[in-house]
Amino acid sequence: MDLTQLAAATPTGAVTGEMAFGDLNALRKALEAGYGTDVAGLTGGGALRFQSLDTTLQATLADNNHFRLFNALPKSDAGATVDEWTEATDQGGFAGGSANGELDAINQAQGVYARRAAFVKYLMTRCEVSFVQTLQNAIVQAEAIENQMGTLRLLRDVEHLSFEGDSSVVSSEFDGLYAQIASLNSTDHVLDAEAASLAHIDLVNKAAATIVGVGNFGVPTDIFMSPLVQSDFDTGLDPAFRVSLSNTGQDIMLGAPVRGIRTSWGDIKANPDVFIRDEAQQTPFAVRYASVAAANAANVSAGVTGTAASDVASKFGAAHAGNYYYAVAGVSKAGESTLAISSQKAVAAGEKLTLTIQPSAAGTETGYAIYRSAKNGGYAATDFRLMTRVARATSGNTTYVDLNRDIPGTSKAYILNLSPGHHAITWRKLLPLTKFALYPTTAAVVPWALLMFGFLRVSKRRQNVVIKNILPTGATFRPFG
Repeated sequence: MDLTQLAAATPTGAVTGEMAFGDLNALRKALEAGYGTDVAGLTGGGALRFQSLDTTLQATLADNNHFRLFNALPKSDAGATVDEWTEATDQGGFAGGSANGELDAINQAQGVYARRAAFVKYLMTRCEVSFVQTLQNAIVQAEAIENQMGTLRLLRDVEHLSFEGDSSVVSSEFDGLYAQIASLNSTDHVLDAEAASLAHIDLVNKAAATIVGVGNFGVPTDIFMSPLVQSDFDTGLDPAFRVSLSNTGQDIMLGAPVRGIRTSWGDIKANPDVFIRDEAQQTPFAVRYASVAAANAANVSAGVTGTAASDVASKFGAAHAGNYYYAVAGVSKAGESTLAISSQKAVAAGEKLTLTIQPSAAGTETGYAIYRSAKNGGYAATDFRLMTRVARATSGNTTYVDLNRDIPGTSKAYILNLSPGHHAITWRKLLPLTKFALYPTTAAVVPWALLMFGFLRVSKRRQNVVIKNILPTGATFRPFG
């Protein structure tokens, strides 16, 4: 006898517990999720379901190639808010160490492993349309179009954070490619273009050689770069003219876009990505989002001072020596604040510049965005470009040492192993794109939230390389004049 039959036979009889079978059966029916597809007709537990927008997500991605990295990433499920995995960092022993005599003691060796963990992060955006707007006969439904805009906002943030996210600066961010690759503290995995363009493939070949090298054993499959860096590749390949070798009548076309880079270790697909920022997108947040920065005025640093001194590790050469201004914005999950600007500082060849950043009076910022002017440049907000972001010190002032290793206005390129069999990089999702109903209070609006929970997992950091400090030929901001 199943639960329904038993309840019918003893509609008022109580058994071991405080609820009659009839009541228990009613509760079971009320909370049964079911498989209904008509959202308006869902009742009981089904009405508590989130609305999956996976089809909306797929449609958006299919029609929009701007989210190149997220489109390329394999997606897998994270089973909990804390995701753990084991990273092999070395096979152990030494080359030739297994050679042995017939009866000699066998050398012991074992692989080197590191246990790693990361937290799922919660991407959310609130959407809202007027109730009156939903009643009108419009060209498109207001809720549908705002759903689309909310989806684009979340995808924009996923793509942006996948390159630039840093949980040490803003704890609600997940760590992006740069933060995770740089955590290796390896000059082989973070190459420095030193304010040169990437018009030639020398550094790309070096990155590819690192990825396939002993101990890494990866496959370089993709390079992600900014549009201006891609433009340098295209222009470098472009001849003065081309001659058609066929009789098809096809017009001769000037130019040859670079779709990939051929190396001895395989072809690397070129992926120009607008979310890898060129210098025009590195002007201060306060310039690009003035109203948001003004609302974050409580996070403005109380003062920024700088002191120059000699340091053998300095990358300030003779061509870089000159006068600089520095600007600092407080950072939190609400964005950046307006700027605190230092006095002009003279830096000579072989010197470093130590910035001392005083916290705001409110102390609510979690980190700082540090901007620098061009050599002998001005101090208007538009004269600065981003150098780096740093975490705020746990107490007192925050110190940043400028050795000219992070050059303002430059870009990055990422040479990655996205080979399916290697599982070197994945998007780990706890919750796919989902619509979550909110409830209006005092206004006649229809509010809801779009949710997407996950993070970028770089399981094999050593199979990926980043090139930093790339200055494209087309950049208008020239950090050293």
